[in-house]
Amino acid sequence: MDELRKIQKTGRNTFIVSLPYDWVAKRGISKGAAIYLSENEDDTLTLSLKKGERRPKACSISVSDFVPSMRNLVSAYVGGADRIIIRGEGTSIIAEEARRILAGVEIADETGDEITLQILTFDNLSIDSIIKRLFNVTQSMFGLAISAAKSGKDVQAEIARKEDDVDRLYLLLLRNLCLSDRPSSETVFQAIAAKSMEKISDHLTDLASAELQMDSDSGIAELLEKTFNLYLLAFESFLKGDIESKKFAGLKASFMADLKRIDAALRKEKQPSRIIATKSSAEKCNKIVRYCEDLIETGGDMIFAQLK
Repeated sequence: MDELRKIQKTGRNTFIVSLPYDWVAKRGISKGAAIYLSENEDDTLTLSLKKGERRPKACSISVSDFVPSMRNLVSAYVGGADRIIIRGEGTSIIAEEARRILAGVEIADETGDEITLQILTFDNLSIDSIIKRLFNVTQSMFGLAISAAKSGKDVQAEIARKEDDVDRLYLLLLRNLCLSDRPSSETVFQAIAAKSMEKISDHLTDLASAELQMDSDSGIAELLEKTFNLYLLAFESFLKGDIESKKFAGLKASFMADLKRIDAALRKEKQPSRIIATKSSAEKCNKIVRYCEDLIETGGDMIFAQLK
């Protein structure tokens, strides 16, 4: 069937084209029925009454050096590969590391120097739920870091496990964004937001390490609590697209005042090791607050990008 149809415009940004009556009648299509459009590589569009299934993607990686091989494997995972075949010496080490750092990766087959990795799907795990999970894990990491600052307790092992969870979730989110049919503008900002949260988890892990050198520090503990409250406000603002949060601005002013007090107190401190550790912790809190500001701005950018 080759019929010439002219494109019509309705409203400000909507273009429509009518469907042939015989084609509609033959298939029993009625008003309100769903029709799927898919874009092809030759710039044509395919019209279908059924949602097209994504073709499985597979790739092969030759193992020669551990670091670049892992980098290539992660790239294949994020890019949406369903099956990854790794060949060469040391494939078992690569496979086990992949299972550790990537969500849903399992060994499907193993023969000699070749291992096939299968990536499981998470149909019930939406992008929004992954971002919420990222927030929950980083929120838990804040609790551990604050506890360590107050009591001098060693929480490094526990907070490191949670950081691994954040890294896995971040890579899973990137993978899902690559496979998503959401508007590209939205996915870009979701990826930026997730990266800010992943960076915050890195700094919290470093804070837990620095706090071991200080035993306990009430000043840093208070600063961390304000940092945590700023993070809560930032995530709330991100979800709402509120780039001018008065609560955030007020708490940040209090945070900056605490930074100045800590800096003034350190001028009287005699122990070089304590000065270094405290300065490092205070600066990491400050960096986290900057990522919180990035999170707020990203939420605003995403809201504006969705406006028609």
